Amino acid sequence: MARTAGSAGDKSKTTRGRKKGKGKLSTPEARREYQRRYYQMHKEKAKEYQRQYNLTHKKKARGGRGKANFVCPREVVRATFNTSDIMHAPVEKTLKILEKIISGERLFTM
Repeated sequence: MARTAGSAGDKSKTTRGRKKGKGKLSTPEARREYQRRYYQMHKEKAKEYQRQYNLTHKKKARGGRGKANFVCPREVVRATFNTSDIMHAPVEKTLKILEKIISGERLFTM
């Protein structure tokens, strides 16, 4: 089978789709080529900068996405008891609550 001018064996185009005979690149091609060369020349410097940055900056604590996954445990610090706490607590707990109020550890609010 004979090859025609537009067959797969035609070497007049390079892999990027531009012809060998022309020396000028289109604007988007020139920009891509410049960025590729710049990246290749400065790759090591950028990696070193990123290493230093990671050593000096802390990352945010990630808790997943949305409000449902947000877990932020805090110490429960209550300074007061109210009437509802005393009325709805079992007898043993009520005694402990009253002891804390009398000793001054916790306050009582109405």
